[in-house]
Amino acid sequence: MVTLKAQKQFKKFIIVFLATIGIVRILIYTSPKIIKQADIIWGDKFHHSFIGIFLLLVYFAVKRKKYSDYLLAISLGLIIDQIAAAPFYIADLMNKPLAPYSFWYSWSSYNIIATTILIILSIFVIRIYKNEH
Repeated sequence: MVTLKAQKQFKKFIIVFLATIGIVRILIYTSPKIIKQADIIWGDKFHHSFIGIFLLLVYFAVKRKKYSDYLLAISLGLIIDQIAAAPFYIADLMNKPLAPYSFWYSWSSYNIIATTILIILSIFVIRIYKNEH
């Protein structure tokens, strides 16, 4: 049985998860100049999923600390937000584009719908995982 405390923690986790995705989307939309500067520094596109993967590794190192659940929520938000475009980006890197860039860029209909579906699926998976542990 899920306690009231666990339900509150789950709600906070989901809020942080969704806020991370929302903040990233706002930053991508409002600051394309910063993104282009990061591209120059890294020689390729610097993706926020890279930060998410790094934070996920940090989470596994500090698991069971006071704020580790929030670290997990942030890292998953960063990764999930970008995962819908990953197959297109990888194919594009291999010079075998699956679709034109306009189809899968950050604010395309495909990306918004796919990311929304991934968010919903993620919340279900996280809820199942949290209920088991």
